[in-house]
Amino acid sequence: MITIPDPAALLATLRADGHAGLPDVDVRIGESVLDSAINDSSERFASIAPVILSDGGPYRTPAGPVVERLANHLGCQVVQLGSGVVRADEETVERAVGQVGANRLLVSVGSGTLTDIAKVTAQRTGSRHVAVQTACSINGFIADRSVLVVAGAKRTVQSRWPDVLVADTDILTAAPWQLNLAGVGDLSTVPNAVAEWQLAARLGHGPPYMPAVVDDILAANPVLPALARAARDAEPTGIADLARLLAASGLSMGIVGSTAPASGTEHAVSHLLEMARSRQGRAAAAHGMQVTVATRLAVRVWQLVDSTIRSADAKIRVPDETTGRDAVARAFAEFEPQTAEECLTAYSAKRNWLLAHQSAVEALVSDWDAFARSLRLPSPEQFDEISRASGLPTRGQDLGEGYDDDLLFWALRNSHLLRERISIVDLADLLGVWSDDAAWSVVADAANAGMTDG
Repeated sequence: MITIPDPAALLATLRADGHAGLPDVDVRIGESVLDSAINDSSERFASIAPVILSDGGPYRTPAGPVVERLANHLGCQVVQLGSGVVRADEETVERAVGQVGANRLLVSVGSGTLTDIAKVTAQRTGSRHVAVQTACSINGFIADRSVLVVAGAKRTVQSRWPDVLVADTDILTAAPWQLNLAGVGDLSTVPNAVAEWQLAARLGHGPPYMPAVVDDILAANPVLPALARAARDAEPTGIADLARLLAASGLSMGIVGSTAPASGTEHAVSHLLEMARSRQGRAAAAHGMQVTVATRLAVRVWQLVDSTIRSADAKIRVPDETTGRDAVARAFAEFEPQTAEECLTAYSAKRNWLLAHQSAVEALVSDWDAFARSLRLPSPEQFDEISRASGLPTRGQDLGEGYDDDLLFWALRNSHLLRERISIVDLADLLGVWSDDAAWSVVADAANAGMTDG
């Protein structure tokens, strides 16, 4: 029997095993838990004036509109940043910081994007934070990391843990089922992210690999189709399990001090898709849907790398400085200059590290068989089956108008140029097999398999 990891139990186990620096987050998941969570938080932080931060979404429970009811109960101001959609950039954060003020009990009610803004706002204002989750769309509601747009590029920045996370199924079951299904998509990508974390950790780049924070999440992968059905049917018990699994995944990132346990190539591709859509003035598809399609590409890059190394003719070559600069310039030619500069800074730091540690990459290639056996990475066919059984998107076209293979190609081809983290695409590039033709081959193979699934 597969057990859904409980966030509180995960923290208790890690404390018992001697892990230090773990967060003190009060996690409330279940039916009609909002009122008790708010009342307990009001008592716990009785000396702090409350304020509500909202994205303007029409969130309701059988008891009525969530934001209006909380504002009446707490007798406090509502800072509304949007009309259902907000952009997590520095301008919006500054607006939130200015309107929230210092040392408040900040109650955020909204999307993952709104919660990212709230966590940064709480950090900068010295406020306490109750995060009210309005959908099971991502795993980041609980993490002490936020995704912001910096100089036109998606960046993960340090924020703070919420003091309380509220995942009330009265609210979650009222969310559009597509948003809750997106959370299943976000979780489906964890095996690839973890494999890339193991890859980077083996090289000595980034945080050391800690299996204890991801083992239970990986073990729960077979239940994703059942959670997908719960998302579609708005079934409270299944939605609560989905919220628990997402929270456990979010905790893993904060505990490690990096998004590595839940964010690999698939998230870099998704960030680039969102950047491209923003530049075009178009809304992006749900994050969890994008990363699902992107994972179908990433697992095929692993296949390319594996076959290259097993060909017995694998040699490592770190791109020279000019080659790297030119690649970034081509990738981001249609963006503002500061976006290309931001990405060049991150990629250059990674390239310099790889140049200094080329011998570590060569050692990994030499010991590839043993390393590959240590991974719990699904094959492309296995991942495609989980996606199909869960009813998740398989092709770019499934994400909406304007998504196509050309856009997927651009995002995958340049995903390693976005940030400093080492990925499987970096290894393909170091092996000399990452090219336009290789990226197109990956996109085409995934698209053909997606047509078969459909």
